[in-house]
Amino acid sequence: MITIFQIPLTDEQVDAYNAGQAVPSIDAKRKLMFGSKKFNPSMLKYFRAVAEVHTDDLEKAFEATNIPTGIIVDKIWQMHSTSVGDIFEKDDRYYMVDSFGFKELRLFEDEIESIGEAA
Repeated sequence: MITIFQIPLTDEQVDAYNAGQAVPSIDAKRKLMFGSKKFNPSMLKYFRAVAEVHTDDLEKAFEATNIPTGIIVDKIWQMHSTSVGDIFEKDDRYYMVDSFGFKELRLFEDEIESIGEAA
């Protein structure tokens, strides 16, 4: 089983951003659009678990959340298809979808506990 984490955005956040206000969750999402190099563990608070995918293969989980494959995807929260910057949890290890493939995130326990604090 793989858990997918994404940064959800509310209509209010998008409206505020479009009005020129600073919205930290959108800033984090934009920084991660091009890969994991700009990832900072402080961004974890903006992520939320959005789905569980019934596979232990990262590539198959990515595929199943983008096109129908027959692999079961249990949605936990409103989600979009997975893309660069999303986080996959497998066997208590965390991987970010990178520009090419996945980048393992080496996280401390207190950083993991901060996932979703701002959600």
